[in-house]
Amino acid sequence: WNNMPPVSHPFKKGALVVLMNYNDHDPPHVHVKYQNDVRSYRIEIRTRKWMTSPAKLPANLKKMAEAWVEAHEQELLEQWQRAQARQPVQIVG
Repeated sequence: WNNMPPVSHPFKKGALVVLMNYNDHDPPHVHVKYQNDVRSYRIEIRTRKWMTSPAKLPANLKKMAEAWVEAHEQELLEQWQRAQARQPVQIVG
C-alpha cells in the first residue's frame, strides 16, 4: 500500500489533499499536500500548529486545512491509531 494515503477528499479541484503517513513520529499529525509540490506541510491534529512552515501555501488554503483538521480531530486521531498499528487508514469527513 501507499506509505502516505489520503485521509481527505481533494480540496479546491485537487489543489490540496490531506495525507497520513504510516509508522510516523509523534505528535499525531497529518501532511497537507499542495498541488504538485514535492514537499508536504505537517500540521498537528490536536493543536493545529504547523510543524513545517506553510509559507508556500496560500492563506485561504492554510485556513481551510486548519478548519478541516479541527472539524475532524477525533476521526483523524482514530486514523492515527490505525496507521500506527499498520492498519489501513480511511478517508474521513
